[in-house]
Amino acid sequence: MSRRNKLTINNLCGKWIRFVRKGYYSKSHPKITQEELTARLQVLGLKIDRSALSRIENGTRILSDIEVACFAYALKVPIQFLYFGNEEKVPNVSMLSSIIADKYGDEEDDDEDFFPL
Repeated sequence: MSRRNKLTINNLCGKWIRFVRKGYYSKSHPKITQEELTARLQVLGLKIDRSALSRIENGTRILSDIEVACFAYALKVPIQFLYFGNEEKVPNVSMLSSIIADKYGDEEDDDEDFFPL
């Protein structure tokens, strides 16, 4: 099988980066070009050209956590949106708190229990 026929998705964020960049996130987020986004990223110190951005949006280039944070900052969206797309899918803090309380109880936090090293 040739490399061209083999499509591998290497990131979860690319489709949501494109979604925000094309102006679909909200009315307060106007559409911007790939050149404008790469310029914003370069100001943040992230050296990504338009070709790399295209591969990211297509899901064929791997993203580091720092790159995702820079994209979120440059696009003015929460980081979790770039992973999940729809904020309804992200568990809220109260739900996480109840899950942790159910699992570990309401006892005093003892660092030795959590960090056995």
